Amino acid sequence: MIARQPTDLIRDEAKLLAANIELQHQGLELLLAEMRALAALMPGDHPDQPTDAEIEAGFDNMPV
Repeated sequence: MIARQPTDLIRDEAKLLAANIELQHQGLELLLAEMRALAALMPGDHPDQPTDAEIEAGFDNMPV
């Protein structure tokens, strides 16, 4: 059996922490992508669409 040095244990722990941080980062990237997709579906976040007043003005000029 080979005796392990304290530095070996610290390196192993650092590798585990780095893997944990990477997994959390991937999860947060997925969450951000989902939030952006949902935001695109929500009304009121699209300035290129006509407002209610503009739509109503289009109906007001119809002949009676």
